[in-house]
Amino acid sequence: MTYIFRAISAEWLKSKRTLMMVLVILAPLAMGFLELGIGFQYGKRMYKVDGDSWMTLFDHISMMWVLLLLPLFITLEMGLLGALEHNNKTWKQLFSLPLPRWSIYMAKQITGTGIIGLSMAILGLIAIGVGLIGRIFLPDLGFDAPIPWQILLQNMAVSFLAAWLIISIHLFVSLYSSSFVLAMGVGIVATVFGITIIGSDFEMFDPWTIPGIVSNSMYYGEPYALPLAIGIIGGILVACIGCYFATHRDVLQ
Repeated sequence: MTYIFRAISAEWLKSKRTLMMVLVILAPLAMGFLELGIGFQYGKRMYKVDGDSWMTLFDHISMMWVLLLLPLFITLEMGLLGALEHNNKTWKQLFSLPLPRWSIYMAKQITGTGIIGLSMAILGLIAIGVGLIGRIFLPDLGFDAPIPWQILLQNMAVSFLAAWLIISIHLFVSLYSSSFVLAMGVGIVATVFGITIIGSDFEMFDPWTIPGIVSNSMYYGEPYALPLAIGIIGGILVACIGCYFATHRDVLQ
């Protein structure tokens, strides 16, 4: 366990002053500004006047995030995480350190997963901020009701867990291949394909649609145990498989 903690500490030091950490804040913040613009422009059409609009707000933000922005955000963040080593040609140096190769890969896996989890937590806080601004400036839209903290926390948590499979896939692609363009291309194509199969019989087996299915099912009281299990277990399996292949290849740079 000492190996993995040392490797995680090194990953954090390399990542904390990079574009990755800036995007952790900017991506959820952009989502918040978008929702504010929609609220001020179309608030009376979207929200229940003199009702409880918190659930509508959470549902709208989470669905836009998990179906479109989250897969692309994961693609970019994992690509940048891999680029830290590819651009500086430090793989040979890393693998020559007195650390098991698997600890280096798993440290990146844990760091990448933590970055996505942090962005989800920030998104939840921004969603609350959007509602509180609506309470002040749009008092007739129903944001005077108590904030449903439990529902928000549960939705952010299950959406994050369901995204583990996407994280593991994109991390493996970005670490195994030195091509940033390839990493971005895979994410963009997979995201667009995922959107096109929403509503089909295969949607719950597509890693890029699983977070959206889980989030939507939770809000409407539908079962979501199967897609959530696929996201979690699949993420762990792909992480282990990716660790094996990435750490057993020849390092040329």
